[in-house]
Amino acid sequence: MIHLHKTDLFVFALYFLVFVTIAFYAGRKKRVLAADFFINQNRLPWYVIGFSMIASGISSEQFLGTVGFAYEHGLSVANWEWLNGPSILILVFLFIPFYLKKKVVTMPHFLEHRFDGRVRTIFALISVMIYVFINLAGVIYSGGFALSRILHLNIYLCIWIIALFAAFFVMYGGMATIAWTNVFQASMLLLGGLLLFLIGLQKVPGGFSSILGEGPRSHLILPASDPDIPWTGLLVLILSTNIWYYCTNQNINQSTLGAKNQWHAQIGILFAGFLWLLIPLADTFPGLIAFALNPDLPKDNAFIYAVQELLPTGLVGIVFAVLCAAVITAIQAGVNGVSTIFTFDFYQRFIKPGASEKELIRTGRIFTAAVLLTGAIWAPMVLRFGHIFSYFQECWAFVAIPIATVFVAGILWKKFHARVAFVVLLLTFPMFLMPYFLRILHVRINVFNVAGITLVLTIVLGVILTYIIRPLAQENNNQLIFSFSSSENSVPGVPFYKKVPFWAVMMILCYAAVYAVFW
Repeated sequence: MIHLHKTDLFVFALYFLVFVTIAFYAGRKKRVLAADFFINQNRLPWYVIGFSMIASGISSEQFLGTVGFAYEHGLSVANWEWLNGPSILILVFLFIPFYLKKKVVTMPHFLEHRFDGRVRTIFALISVMIYVFINLAGVIYSGGFALSRILHLNIYLCIWIIALFAAFFVMYGGMATIAWTNVFQASMLLLGGLLLFLIGLQKVPGGFSSILGEGPRSHLILPASDPDIPWTGLLVLILSTNIWYYCTNQNINQSTLGAKNQWHAQIGILFAGFLWLLIPLADTFPGLIAFALNPDLPKDNAFIYAVQELLPTGLVGIVFAVLCAAVITAIQAGVNGVSTIFTFDFYQRFIKPGASEKELIRTGRIFTAAVLLTGAIWAPMVLRFGHIFSYFQECWAFVAIPIATVFVAGILWKKFHARVAFVVLLLTFPMFLMPYFLRILHVRINVFNVAGITLVLTIVLGVILTYIIRPLAQENNNQLIFSFSSSENSVPGVPFYKKVPFWAVMMILCYAAVYAVFW
């Protein structure tokens, strides 16, 4: 249980006052067009996109779950952040040019351009299910857990407080509110992580070497024979799930779809890539610091312990405020994303094609309320998994790979057609239920094995079906197949420091340096 000083409680309240003020200011302008409300189309600059991607992808599950996992296993857990580099490059160079070229509002919308309407519909349904029953439930539960420890309230009450608070922000101002609160939240998250790390360096006897520890705990890459985090399984699991999470996920890409232009989108994503280098300071190193100070803690208490042991009065309140606000920003982005999918991929297509812009916005707001209600009801299901981090990893290991396969194959392989894409995506439905089914039966699984087997079987199935199933008709997809000759990044007369490839190379060098140091 957390016992905050009065000063920390005051700072906690002040932080949320600033947060709410920013939200009101950003969302004060009335949005007439639905695309403006949901994605702030053609308005977002690169730095807003970068901060939004960070804030959308970081929530309480990182502070509690990832920190706890790092407490248990050591530095190798940082791979869940530092292996983002390849998926970021894939998003920048493979997907974003096509997303913006087609002016898509949703990820399913892109699949209709590449394949057909059936593929769009099934992926829209999958996206809604994954977000509500996996992402949202986990985020709300972890946020409720943290808030209950801070305010000394029942966890289920805190789950509903979190849900209602988030609902207000999404329904009030849409993407404009989300984007600018994300800038504030991501900045404070990075600052808080840096402060926690620097103070930890001073307070842990032996400094950085003691924090890293000895043996396997001090290395990023562990042998293939390691029973917990083998490098072979790590590559398969993280790279596969990251392609799904960062390249095909509506809530992560919502801000990029609202970019001023392609350059702002690509530079914004690369900016997020640089910022992600700092994220382990907030979600990995606190676990290492807590272990160095006390190796006998329950792992889910590692972050709370590190904050209370290291930070002075006042800063404790700020960090816990950042933790709770991270829940709000993650929910904002996710719920706005899934509401966008429902509004454009279901309501406008099937229920009321002639709906006005005002009606589309109203529909999105109503669905937001329904999504948050469902997520809050489902949130206690996380308890079956015992550990927040395990919940996300097990669920994603099952559902991410079929989706990633369809997107990557679709954009790289001309012969991969709509009928095959539809069949591969159908695999997601039984895969979606597997983690819950196995937990009910008390069957433990190895997520690395699951990811590896799923990847191999999905690729083999996709290749076989491509050659034995004939397309219904000739698909007009030539313009959506990647080629180096179609790149728009070699614009003459642009200084090298403004070119996307230059910053991509700089990002690669930074990630390579990190792995060279901590290998």
